[in-house]
Amino acid sequence: MAGASSHVARDTSPRDPRQARAKPPPAALPLPPEPLSVRLRRAPVTAGLLGVCIVLYAITFAATLAQAADPLDTALRSLWSLSLTDSTEIFRQLGALELSRVWLDGEWWRVATTGLLHGSLLHLVLNSIALLSVGEWVEQAWGHFRTLALFTLASIGGALASLAWCESPIVLGASAGILGQAGALWLARRWGSAELQEELAPISATSLAILILICLGLGLAVPGIAQAGHLGGLAAGLLLGGAWVARARWLRAALSLELALLLGGLAWLGAHPTHRTNYYAILGFRLLADDRPAEALILFNRGLERDPENANFRNAVAYQLALDGVELDRAESLSLAALKPDPLNASYLDTLGWIWCRQGHADAGTRVLHAAAWLASERFPELDEHLAGCPSAASVPRETP
Repeated sequence: MAGASSHVARDTSPRDPRQARAKPPPAALPLPPEPLSVRLRRAPVTAGLLGVCIVLYAITFAATLAQAADPLDTALRSLWSLSLTDSTEIFRQLGALELSRVWLDGEWWRVATTGLLHGSLLHLVLNSIALLSVGEWVEQAWGHFRTLALFTLASIGGALASLAWCESPIVLGASAGILGQAGALWLARRWGSAELQEELAPISATSLAILILICLGLGLAVPGIAQAGHLGGLAAGLLLGGAWVARARWLRAALSLELALLLGGLAWLGAHPTHRTNYYAILGFRLLADDRPAEALILFNRGLERDPENANFRNAVAYQLALDGVELDRAESLSLAALKPDPLNASYLDTLGWIWCRQGHADAGTRVLHAAAWLASERFPELDEHLAGCPSAASVPRETP
């Protein structure tokens, strides 16, 4: 959906009465021909959302560059991805949905702020085009307050769905709110009142539906897209838009209740999503970062029990056993199993190398660690520590954080 729009100028020239019904087919998301400044003044909520997204991205970009080891490389890569290694703390401070912050710290407010942040310039540009294309028509149809309410509730619905599905340690972006707006707009164009449909006459419901499906299809095909967030935002937008479009009072009440149940149900599932294997990985790594390795190992083992073939869990358990200096034979077996489908994974090689160092095979361990260093796209500090400590690692009975 992002970036899909077409510019259609309204024809005001005189017509032959016999041709009065010969209108061109409507476009999917036509943009009025007025200058951008005029359009933004007419849709102040949409303009405000765009402005906040742009300002927050500028802050993220500037702060990331300020702390980057190679600012030029970081600036180039920011076109398609701001490195989480450089930007995680910045995203966290600005309000990104870091799932473990909800689970461990109760920071539920993040579900309302994460929709205003973006992970790359491309992400921002595509979402900005889509937000303008959809948002100004939503604002024209329902007014300023409802436009803000629709975007906010759809964005929250998407964030809660991502939380319940454990899609990624950090989720951000406006696409859930935009899809919610698009879904509501599609309902208004398809089943709205005669007055509302007249207001939205230039929009094709069929083309809009196709664009929504394309957006969802991209979520299935492209790695790293929060598809559950897209679906949650779309569902929330459809329910709220349906409540606004419905003529019968009972139907409006029913759809409003369904929206409340959807958001409440997703929040309940997202509070402790033990049904999702990824929950144990995300929470376990957060506990490691908080110097709570014993609790992290319990979670990694639970995840491994649920998904014995999961390479990430195999590596995580193996690494923690190696750090503790216990069950090193089991750690080696798990590490080799993790490497089998992905033998060039630098993190997995680092784990195996450190296990061999702990077992007293310093030469073999050092060779594997050097291979990990050569393959790593970004040098992580643990690898340097392992290289320095490998010769004496076997004499250390246990590591403490």
